Parts: sequence; structure tokens; C-alpha cells
Amino acid sequence: MNREVTELDFRKPEFRHAKVEDYEFRDDGALVRKDRWITGMRTISSLMGNRGGFEIDDVVEQVGRLVGNWCPPDPDEDPGLERIDIRLSCGSVLAGCERTGPFAYRWPFGNITFTSKDFGADVVEWQESPPPPAATA
Repeated sequence: MNREVTELDFRKPEFRHAKVEDYEFRDDGALVRKDRWITGMRTISSLMGNRGGFEIDDVVEQVGRLVGNWCPPDPDEDPGLERIDIRLSCGSVLAGCERTGPFAYRWPFGNITFTSKDFGADVVEWQESPPPPAATA
């Protein structure tokens, strides 16, 4: 019942049946598959609900919508938009802050106004708000 030892018996299990031409060394010296970027993009595309083929730009756009397009606050740069979402230093997100004047945004649910002095202080990120939902009759 004993079998003869082969070269494969000396390989790590994860590389036992691997082809040398499918691998390369990463900058940190780790041995990795050459197709890891393609495999990763396919996995992300699948997680985003895509089936079959996809365009990379479309997947990047989907991920951007999912995670948001958060911008670092700059007290010298007014976002200049009609509605923005604000992330505070405590992690809270105040959605739908409405522009009330130059570099002034009011959160309607708490009646709080944020100005340039708050950007970079308590306001740690902002992004453009989606338009409010249409009223139904």
C-alpha cells in the first residue's frame, strides 16, 4: 500500500498542483497568482450583483455609489452644492443638509447650521446628497 514519494509531496498544499507560469513574486516577496487582480475584480463585480460580463468602469461606479463619494473638508472651500451629507467626528452622518447661504448648510431635522468653521473641525467628511424623494400624492 505504500506509494513512491514524488516531487509534489515536497510542495506546500496550496502550490501542490500549481503551474510555475501562473505565479510571480509580489514586491514584499510573497508568492502570488498573476491573475489576482482579474480574480479580485470578478469577485467584486459578483458581490455588486453583476452576472456574466462587466465593464471595470461600471463596477467602480457601483462601488462608488455603495461607499459614497466622501470628500475631505476644507474650511476655505465651500462645496457650493444645494444639498450635502455631512459626517461628523463622532461618526454620525447628517444627510440632506440644505444650503442656506455662502458656506452655510442647515440640517433640517435638528435645525443645526454648519459653516466654514465646522469644516475640518467637527465636520470630517462631506459628499453631495442625492436629490430628495419626489412627493407622492
